[in-house]
Amino acid sequence: MAKLDSEIQAFVAEHPTGWSHADWEQLLAGLSARKVNVPDHDQLGVRLEAERLRHSLLASRVPGLGPKRVDAIVERFGSVQNLRSASPDDVARIPTIPRRMAEATLAQLSLR
Repeated sequence: MAKLDSEIQAFVAEHPTGWSHADWEQLLAGLSARKVNVPDHDQLGVRLEAERLRHSLLASRVPGLGPKRVDAIVERFGSVQNLRSASPDDVARIPTIPRRMAEATLAQLSLR
């Protein structure tokens, strides 16, 4: 599982703004060639989207938005698209996220 995690992180780092179907197929082929077991492609997609959100939030450099708060946002929203569709009130419903931080996070995410 650790190997798959590092593969996911590397793929997202190379594709921070998203990926095409061809990129997805290339990832799957590369994983297969490196003998990384991927039993569920749908679940891999979910994990990729969550990692892309994590990567985007950490890169946003919103003051006070550290790894624990990032994890809480990723757990609640799961993808960049879901978070972009959220309101500041939606984000601020996470107990550790103040309203101003929610606003700043959404503002930074819209710039990416």
